[in-house]
Amino acid sequence: MKSAHLRIDRSELVTMVAIFVLIVLFCAYPFKGVSQTGTVDYTEPRLLIGNIFAIGQAPKKLLFKSERRGTQTNNMVQATCDYTYPNGSLAARDRIIYQGGRLALFEEELLQTGEKGSAVIRSDPKHAGRHKIYFEYIVGMGGQSRKSSATEDLENDTLIDDMIPSFIVSHWTMLENGAAARFRYIVLSRKETVGFKLIKEADTLWQGKSVVRIRMEPTSIIIARLVDPLLFIVEKQSPHRILEYTGRTTPLIKVGNKWKDLDAVTVFDWD
Repeated sequence: MKSAHLRIDRSELVTMVAIFVLIVLFCAYPFKGVSQTGTVDYTEPRLLIGNIFAIGQAPKKLLFKSERRGTQTNNMVQATCDYTYPNGSLAARDRIIYQGGRLALFEEELLQTGEKGSAVIRSDPKHAGRHKIYFEYIVGMGGQSRKSSATEDLENDTLIDDMIPSFIVSHWTMLENGAAARFRYIVLSRKETVGFKLIKEADTLWQGKSVVRIRMEPTSIIIARLVDPLLFIVEKQSPHRILEYTGRTTPLIKVGNKWKDLDAVTVFDWD
């Protein structure tokens, strides 16, 4: 599944402590488990549709749809997640490549604003056995575009949206017992990673099913005071699929002549 898609709200990054505001949109996928080689199968789901609704409106107003597709060739998995308007026109697209169960490339294109970003994982030329993240981000289009880049050491448990569902499953016992599962999240717009944690909030019911509500928030106390938690509704029973997500989404919403960040409810169609 394409998990939470996180994006940073730049309007809140002009303070002295670099305030991060996340956008999560995700095309969830069922975790197939860890293979005998210890790697995760990111091929599935080969197709999964998500419906993104405005929060609190009745009847629900469909704003966008998400479509996650996965394919595999030898030990390489390619995944895409398209975010479209109800009429089918494309708003944003993610492209991901995994090699041997490990992230190799993450690209994002925001057609609404023309922004593009990428993160490539490569071996560290100065330290054998280590890896680095090579970031690029482009703002603007045509002759007005501006490209910037950065690098960062790759740490354990560094994730993108598409990897969060399997991370939840692999840490399920820890979460059920009340412990926090921590990870680094790749933020393309900032060309860096940000610390987050997942915490179980409650056992509850969702459309008659037993589920667990899991909260995602920054590990920094300062940033956590400024960012609303992201909430996942996850099946209590295996395979612990994510059924619903509430929080910031990848597509933006146009208000007047300006693009604004969107908080929404994403419901995934597992039928």
